Amino acid sequence: MVAVKTPPPREGRDRAMVRFVLLGTGSSDLYPSPWCGCDYCARARDNDERDWRHFSCALLFPDVLIDCPPDLPHSALRAGVELFKVRHLLVTHSHHDHFSTDPLLLRRSVLWAHKTPRTETATIPELSPLVVHGNAKVMERLRAFLKELGGKYDLRLEGNKLKPFEPVRIDERTKAHPIAAAHCRSEEDAFVFVLERDEFAILYATDTGWLSDDAFDYLRQFALDLVVADATFGIAPATSEHMNLEQAREFRERLLNEGILKERGRFVVTHLSPHWTPPHRLLVSALEPEGITIGYDGLWLVIERA
Repeated sequence: MVAVKTPPPREGRDRAMVRFVLLGTGSSDLYPSPWCGCDYCARARDNDERDWRHFSCALLFPDVLIDCPPDLPHSALRAGVELFKVRHLLVTHSHHDHFSTDPLLLRRSVLWAHKTPRTETATIPELSPLVVHGNAKVMERLRAFLKELGGKYDLRLEGNKLKPFEPVRIDERTKAHPIAAAHCRSEEDAFVFVLERDEFAILYATDTGWLSDDAFDYLRQFALDLVVADATFGIAPATSEHMNLEQAREFRERLLNEGILKERGRFVVTHLSPHWTPPHRLLVSALEPEGITIGYDGLWLVIERA
C-alpha cells in the first residue's frame, strides 16, 4: 500500500517502508513559464501553488537523488530535505534541466567553512563523498567541470559510467537499474530508473516517450510499488520523446495488465509542461478517480509493507 504525505516523514531506517519525494515536477519550460502569457501560466501565477513546478527531480529519501537541475537547492528547501545526506546522484541524461553542475559547485562552501576559523561551538559535519552515476555524456560533462576547477576545490565527487540494462548496487540496501529511455536517442543513452530498496521497487520514468520492447521485457522482472511517469504534453499529442496524459494512462494499464505494477501500486505523473497541461486542480478531478496521482513539487510518497 502506498500512502501520500506532504510533510517530511520521520527519520529512521525502517525496512518496512521507503520514502520517495518529488522535488520538482516541471518540464524544461518550468510551470508557469517565465516568458509565457498563456492562460495556463496566468492561472498558475494567480492560483494553486501546486502549479509552481521546478525542474523535475526526485529523492529516494534520504540519500539517493535522481537528477540535478539548476534550481535543485530551491526545490529541496521547499520539500524540506537536506542534500548533505545525499550519497548517490543518478542522472537520467545530460540535458541542462536534468544535469547542471551549478548545485554541485555549492559544495565548496562547506569546504570553506572547515578552513575558516570559527568562534561558535557547533561543528560543521564533514562533506561526504557523492557518486554521480550517468551515461558517457554525463561523465564527460562531470570531467570537464572538475577540470575547469583545476584542483582548486575538492568537492569530493566521483563518477560512475552507466550502461543500459546493466544494474549497479549502490549500497547494501539499494540497487539501481538504468533502462533505456525513448529520448534523445541520437545523442546519448538516456535512462529511466528502477530503484530497488529492501523489498520495494520504484520506477522513475521521466523524459521518455513510449518505452521499447526491450525496456518492457526488462521491467517484467519487477513487481513495482510505485511508478512516476512522464506526461509532458498533457492534453496535446505525444511525441517520440515525451508522453502525454493519454499515453500515461495506457502505460499504467499495460504495467498493471502485465503484473509489472502491483494492483495496489501507485501511479504518479510528472514533468508537466504548462503550455499543454491544465492546472493541477482540474487534473486531479479528471484523473485521480482513474488511479492516477498528479505529482507536484514536495509530494512525499511513502511505500509501506501491506
